[in-house]
Amino acid sequence: MRTPRCAAVLCVGLGASAFAAGAAVLWRIQDLMVALIHWVGEERALGARNVVRRADGTVLLTNPGGMLLWSLPVWAVGVLLVLASAVLCGLGAGLQIKRGGRVDPSEGLHGG
Repeated sequence: MRTPRCAAVLCVGLGASAFAAGAAVLWRIQDLMVALIHWVGEERALGARNVVRRADGTVLLTNPGGMLLWSLPVWAVGVLLVLASAVLCGLGAGLQIKRGGRVDPSEGLHGG
């Protein structure tokens, strides 16, 4: 029967994908956070008094606490993806072990 093997490969593949996505989120957290703040609007996200618009068009964001609060959900998504990858890979490994059947204890680990 190949069903447990296919399920194990699927679980490990999904786990690897979740790990890659979580690692990418955690690696690029600063860019994602800034993009999220710009998407919502700097004034709305951090408060109008914490955003300084300069004459040359640059924007200074002066609320590090607010920026941290905006980055925490992104950190949480990255960590949850990494944890989900561990669960999926463990599930896949468990399915593969279950497929392998029992090991005879009399065989032991004899060299030979």
